[in-house]
Amino acid sequence: MILLGCVSCEEEISIPLKSVASEIVIEGRVTNLNELQVVRISKTTDYFNPSVPSKISGAEVKIRDDDGIEWAFQETDPGVYVNGSLSGESGKEYTLEVRLDGRVIEGSSVMQTVVPLDSVRVEYFPGTRFAEPGYFVIIQFTDPPEEEPNYYRVKMYRGSQPNPVIMLLDDRLTNDNQMEFFLYGGSYLPGDTAIVELQTLDYKTYQYYYTLTNVLANDQQGATATPANPTTNLSGGVLGYFGAIALVRDTLIIEPVR
Repeated sequence: MILLGCVSCEEEISIPLKSVASEIVIEGRVTNLNELQVVRISKTTDYFNPSVPSKISGAEVKIRDDDGIEWAFQETDPGVYVNGSLSGESGKEYTLEVRLDGRVIEGSSVMQTVVPLDSVRVEYFPGTRFAEPGYFVIIQFTDPPEEEPNYYRVKMYRGSQPNPVIMLLDDRLTNDNQMEFFLYGGSYLPGDTAIVELQTLDYKTYQYYYTLTNVLANDQQGATATPANPTTNLSGGVLGYFGAIALVRDTLIIEPVR
């Protein structure tokens, strides 16, 4: 009788949820490498109307350094702005400026010292009940003793495809030490091309990625924490980040262990 009474008390509750206006998202970086520097501008989509984020065209995009030198960016595809003559220098501060529909959006970042990779090697992992076997990349690098703190991101590619896992490090406990990092983000097969980037970040860029990983983890685990956006260094209430990133890149072809 108690069970029947509990069942009879069930009531379906409908909670009205509001749609949210789309917001501007800017993702931009400048590196020390002689390559195209890219700024992407788009808009978020509503939860109730999921679709490919719309790209924003017609913006005026430029980057300037702390000496006042400016580089203009050209739109090559909808929402994609590039410059091929800019390569960053360690110690300089770079400021992104975006002019869009009467708004001026800015963000700044200081390029850190380039930290080289001491070694990049591959080891075979036989697998377990919970993980597939495969070849994994292990990197080593030496943290600079004269600079503290340092913040790092390791980014992996399989050929031209980036791995979505965000791997972050800092030297709070390892200053002036050689650091070894097992790239757990994904295994490779013989014949695959593995590309590894070691990125040295300033604190503001590191904070963006750090809070982004927390947001993604909560979303994947179904956490009940109050939703929040990643920390941004951009003005004007927009989402995203701008980073001056000092990086090194290494490429290797995976060969089977003999």
